[in-house]
This record gives sequence, C-alpha cells and structure tokens, in this order.
Amino acid sequence: MPIGFILLIGSILRFYNLGQIPWPVFDEVFYPVFAFNYLEGKNFFSVHPPLGSYLLSLGIYLYHLLPWTEVINFGITDIKDINPLAFRWVSALSGVMLIYVGYKLALEIFNQRGFALLVALFLTLDGSLLVDSRLGLINIFFSLFGLMAMLFLIKGIKGNSLSYFALAGFLLGAAVSVKWNGLGFWLSGLLVTFQFFILHKYITHRQDVKEVIAIFHFKALGLVFLFPFLVYLAFWLPDLLHNNSNLIDQHSQMISYHFENTDQKLHPYSSPWYTWPMMIRPIAYFFESGAQSGSMIVDVEVFKAIHLFPNPALNFFSLIAVVILSLKWIGYLSESLGNRKIREELYLSSFILFGFYANFLPWALASRSTFIYHYQPAAIFSFFALAYFIYRLIQRNTFETKLLYSFALALILLSSIYWLPIQLGFEISDESFYSKMWFDSWI
Repeated sequence: MPIGFILLIGSILRFYNLGQIPWPVFDEVFYPVFAFNYLEGKNFFSVHPPLGSYLLSLGIYLYHLLPWTEVINFGITDIKDINPLAFRWVSALSGVMLIYVGYKLALEIFNQRGFALLVALFLTLDGSLLVDSRLGLINIFFSLFGLMAMLFLIKGIKGNSLSYFALAGFLLGAAVSVKWNGLGFWLSGLLVTFQFFILHKYITHRQDVKEVIAIFHFKALGLVFLFPFLVYLAFWLPDLLHNNSNLIDQHSQMISYHFENTDQKLHPYSSPWYTWPMMIRPIAYFFESGAQSGSMIVDVEVFKAIHLFPNPALNFFSLIAVVILSLKWIGYLSESLGNRKIREELYLSSFILFGFYANFLPWALASRSTFIYHYQPAAIFSFFALAYFIYRLIQRNTFETKLLYSFALALILLSSIYWLPIQLGFEISDESFYSKMWFDSWI
C-alpha cells in the first residue's frame, strides 16, 4: 500500500464536506473568533498561547484571496457571515501533513517501509485525530509541530547535525506556542536526547573522542532544552502588540484560569487521564436531530452528530502494544548495559515509550478538567508501538502470525468504517446512532 494512496484517503476523510457542518462546533466558539479578532484589530484574551490562532487567522485571510471566494472587509464583516471552510481547511491540511510526517519519522527511527506505512495508516484511521482535523480547533497544530520536532531531532542525533537540533528546538517552541500541552513533546525530546548521549558516552572509550562528543552534546542539549522557550517568547510578540498587553500579565491570567478554582470549571464531557486509553468518555462535539419521511408515511427521526471518537480497536491494540513494549524495554536496557553494546531495539523502544509517557503521565498532576483529546499526542506514539509489533508479526511469516496480523488490521479498518458517520457528521437514523453507543458513557 503506497504512501500516496494512504495520503489520498486521509485527504478525502479530512476535506470531504468540510464546510457543511454549521459553525460553531465545540471550541470553535473560541479559536476562529480569536483568529478573526486579529484580522479586525479587536483586543481579546485567550487562555492559550497565540500560535494556533495565528494559523487560523492566516487561513481565513488566504481563503478570501482565492478567486472564487468573496472579498470581505474585515473591519465590518461578522465572522458568522463567513464560510467555516475559511478556517477549517488549515486544520484539515495539518491533519494530512501529520500523516506524512509520521510516515517520515517512522522511516527515520526504523528504516522499514512496511512499518512506516502502518504508522501512516493508523494516523489516517484514528477518529480523534480525524475529528480535530476537520474543525477550527488547534490541537492538531501542536501535535504536528511536536511530531516534526521529533523527526528533526532524530535526524540531528543520527547525523550529528546542530542545524537539525536547531530545527527541532524551533518546532518544539512552536508546539508549546500553540498549547502548553506541547511541553509533553519537549519533555520527550529531552529524554530521547539525554538517553542517547548518556549511552553514547558510556560505550565510547577514547578520551579525545569523548571530549569532542561532550562539546557537541552540550550545544545540542542547549538547542533542545532552552531554544524552544526563546522561540515561545518570540511567538508572543505579535499578540502582545495587538492586544497592548505584557507577557507577565498575560501569563498570570492564563495560570489563574488553568490552575485556580478548577472545581468550578467541571465539564460534562471531562474525563480522568487514566480512562483515555480505554476510551471511557468520548466527547459529543455537535448534535442535531430532525424528522425525515420514511416508508408508509411514517416520520423517521434522524441524527447528525460529531463525536470526538477514537477508533476503539486501534486504541485497544495500541495500549496492549505499549504495555508489552514497556516490559521489553527493561530487558533491552539491561542487556545493552551488561554487554556494553547498545541494541537497536533499545533506541527504537525508548523513542516510542518516552514519547508516550511524556505526553501521558504528566496529566496525572492536572487539577483542571481534562478531556480525551488530551490523549492525542500519547496515542500517536502508541500507534508507533502497535505498528512495530504488527510489522514484527509479518516478518515471522507463519500461518498464526498472518492470521493475527490480518485480524488486527481488519478489526481496525472495520471499526473506522463503522463509527465514521459520527465522526464526519453524516445523517443517520436514531436507531443507527444508538447502535454505535455501546456504553452509556459514550453518549
């Protein structure tokens, strides 16, 4: 299955009927409005850093430069009068780019095309990433920047290139500049870099080589550890000038929102961090009901809904893969340290597990309402874990492994098709809708 075909499927899923769902959907009441405020010159306050709103603002501006769109005067036009496609296309494009970046990163960490194609396929079929790629929301942006940062980080490690480390640092700063959640990618990158350098030093014996490596490592760690925060500060400058604000006041208000009086901000679709891998509480983003004429002049109730609904089979299998890989990692580390020879599996498993746990475990400390979309970055790394195990199954080339591989892929694909209507907002009967809600907590 070539990557071009997967990207085509991913593009169709993300761009199909993109402007048909009425605006606003869920947090579209915030981010597109903030983006429009930049274009209108209106002051506003956001509880998140500004880069996500910049990107949506750029999308609105570019959309209205197209020859088949209406030229608008941003000073007098209301955002309710514009086509939601104007800001949703940026998210959709980012969602497609995420698939390709995931494919390239998979090739970089484990140069096997079959493994990389599986990663791209899973990123395409995940319902959570799909839904957020189709709306004027900002989660997909920091996941994209974070994954791009990981790509250049691995390139920097493999090629001893400070320019790649600088790119990684810039992209980590961009991820944090969309949402503070991007710090999970920063922590992951720091752990990956630190572990690589420690292990590299451990198995290097020549003193002159150690000294050269130490200087390079110091510079590289600086680019990963400190440079992102300089980038973060730079991205704030346009917003501070626009809103005539200062950095300290802005961050004081943001910290107050996220960490104070959190018990007053509980949301009916919030869910604890430890429930996300089991998909206990998806989020209903949009719901609309109506009557449609059926047979024998009997009206049939139809629903149009958008749920942030991960692929249940993909979620379940990926969690199992992470648990197994975590146990194997202990063995890889022990063997590598004992033999003073680093196994390739240790680097690969460390990258995947650091990415997963750095984006997942910190949410245990959160006191504010949390949602299943916060699991997206960690889930991406769990897809890498699942792709790795499925690829290893293929290599065994036995009847049992072929059967298991085929069963897992078929179930993931069928799950994607079965729940697709409530991810794309298709009109379905009430009976069909409730048949997809297997648990009360899903409604």
